Amino acid sequence: MTSALAQVPWQTLVAGGLVMTLIAMVGLVVRSILTGRLVPRSAVDDIRADRDKWESAWRLQQETLAAIDDRLDANTEALRLVEQLVQALATKGGTSV
Repeated sequence: MTSALAQVPWQTLVAGGLVMTLIAMVGLVVRSILTGRLVPRSAVDDIRADRDKWESAWRLQQETLAAIDDRLDANTEALRLVEQLVQALATKGGTSV
C-alpha cells in the first residue's frame, strides 16, 4: 500500500485533500444552518425581547382576568343577598315570588 501511495502524484493528493476539506466545510455550514447556529445576535436579541413582551402581556392578562373573577364573585354574593332579602320581604308580606 505504501508503494502504491508513493506512486500517486502529490498534486492529486493535494487536490483530493482540498476537495475533502471543502466538502467538510460545506457540511459544517449546512449543519450549522439546520441547527440554527448561524443566526445573528441581533435577531436573537429581538426574538428574546418579543418573547419577554408577550410574556409580560400574558401575565397582565392573567392578573386582569383574576381581578374580573374576583369582582364577579363579589357581585354574585351581593345578588344572592339581594335575592334573600326580596324573598324574605315577599314571604313577610304574604306573597311569594
